[in-house]
Amino acid sequence: SFATAIHPSVQIGKDVSIGEGTAFMAGAIINSSTQIGKFVIVNTKAAIEHDNIIGDFACVLPNATTGGNVTVGDFSAIGISASIKHGVTIGKHCVIGGGALLLNDCSDNLLLYGVPAKPIRKREEGEKYL
Repeated sequence: SFATAIHPSVQIGKDVSIGEGTAFMAGAIINSSTQIGKFVIVNTKAAIEHDNIIGDFACVLPNATTGGNVTVGDFSAIGISASIKHGVTIGKHCVIGGGALLLNDCSDNLLLYGVPAKPIRKREEGEKYL
């Protein structure tokens, strides 16, 4: 089994489930009724609002924010200071670029950037994230 690491300054709401091997960095906020998958990293000052589902091996980079009821697919990355609107679903193997504002659902294997975020190109599974 793998350890889950939670910095002492992290705030975790009620009814949050956390998968093994997950790491929460300083200042992260995880609000109520959220499901965090296995081997997820929630970086410094990231905020995950209520009723989110964060898939396995996903990462939420520093200062990124999700609204409520957001789903992040397995192996997806939310870039530094990106914002995800309430109720959005992000597919598997997606990268949401730094500073992006995602307003709509996106399918699997996409790279999205901008304000508002738009698909830039398809990603290949196994392709490096950064």
